[in-house]
Amino acid sequence: MGPIRRILFVCTGNICRSPLAEAVLRTKLAERGADGRYEIDSAGTVTDHLGERSDPRMRRTAARRGVRIDHRARRVTSADMERFDLVVGMDDQHLNALRSLADGASVQVRKLGEFGDGDRAPDVPDPWYGGMAGFERVYEMVDRSCEALAQWLEGRS
Repeated sequence: MGPIRRILFVCTGNICRSPLAEAVLRTKLAERGADGRYEIDSAGTVTDHLGERSDPRMRRTAARRGVRIDHRARRVTSADMERFDLVVGMDDQHLNALRSLADGASVQVRKLGEFGDGDRAPDVPDPWYGGMAGFERVYEMVDRSCEALAQWLEGRS
């Protein structure tokens, strides 16, 4: 497989976890001077929030750490499986949906937790129904995993 240049993050509604991962990875790559080498996007597996901005609680959590989320929700498509080199889901449910959608495409489908926690590969939980502590926890998980992902990407360049 060739170099990975196009990365897509996927969660359920594309308003919390995946836009956060998109923004965090973009920030980490920019800090390394590598932002122009990658195309990064995010999408969701459902259509409940199409066109909406990311959850304000997630935007506030990220902004406190200097990360700006500027994204409108969209749904992942089979065309994404042809366009992106790496598609990263937040949990096993997303992985199953993505693998089904990929249907023979050469895209790599991975879980974000693989990058931050190796073999344990925990799910990144949906913070939607919880309080701010859930958003903080998700931020920490995404940050750790995106740091490892950025290192992995740059090591492959």
